[in-house]
Amino acid sequence: MKILIIGSGNIGSLLGALLTKSGQDVTLVEVRNEIVETIKKDGIRLDLSDGNTIQEKVNITDDISSAGTPDLIILAVKSYSTRNAIQEVIPIIGENTWVMSVQNGAGNLEIITSVLGDNSHIVGGIFLCSITPLKLNQFSWVVGTGGLKIGPVNGVMSPMIDNIAEMFVNSGIEVVTSDKVQNLIWSKVLQNVPLALSATLRLTNDEFVTYPHSEELIIKMAQECVDVSNALGVTLDHPEDPIKPLLDTIQRFHDSGTKPKSSMLQDLENGRKTEIDAINGSIVREGERLGIPTPVNAVMVDLVKTQEEKHCNY
Repeated sequence: MKILIIGSGNIGSLLGALLTKSGQDVTLVEVRNEIVETIKKDGIRLDLSDGNTIQEKVNITDDISSAGTPDLIILAVKSYSTRNAIQEVIPIIGENTWVMSVQNGAGNLEIITSVLGDNSHIVGGIFLCSITPLKLNQFSWVVGTGGLKIGPVNGVMSPMIDNIAEMFVNSGIEVVTSDKVQNLIWSKVLQNVPLALSATLRLTNDEFVTYPHSEELIIKMAQECVDVSNALGVTLDHPEDPIKPLLDTIQRFHDSGTKPKSSMLQDLENGRKTEIDAINGSIVREGERLGIPTPVNAVMVDLVKTQEEKHCNY
């Protein structure tokens, strides 16, 4: 399959290396020249938590027009760049090109659909993982902390969904498919509520359950997300106890023996804007629209934005 991955950050580089290694025709698109030249020269290195290492030469360009018409475009950019990214790829989208989002937060699929004007070839995806950049082209990946869940935005399963799933499975990534993509998106939003806490308190992922008060805050944020999801008619993972998968995940981080940093903490430490608006901010926005109180998430959004104002170079 001819694949174009927009963005060579943590997720884009990870998927680029794994898919290339499995034999797919992959091209990364990146605007930062330093990253383009580094990956062209040395490829991408993944240091796995099981002690193994993957080193792979991956095609990369800063010129979207040179990539040709792909079978699949994977958006791996930050949520605040979704609109620009999808507008830039319009000229190379063919009649049979599919677009897939593996981004954090809620609202990305709605933006993609509004730009393309048709949701028949759009796949929503969530990728649960822990990956930390070590260099421009080198990443530490905690294996087994999650997998990929995908589904068609229009709710219609098709052979292409199966082909995409099989492609990722062959690259070493566990995949679950569903025709209820919003269930997937909001379950991931729930999984990501602790990111705001990591950013404000500078906690690594293994520390979430180390301190009783941090775990209590996470449960309060998560419950607000559950309340909003219920009002939206969304069915979360483990519906009889939807917060349990989140607590299980952070316990696995605690037991892993590693100290991974969340993407939101990494962004602040590197002076970058975070995805707070698409994660905790989406809970607050939908809560306001639906009349559901979300005071804890609202405070966390304000705290992270204060950190952005102090540390980030917009």
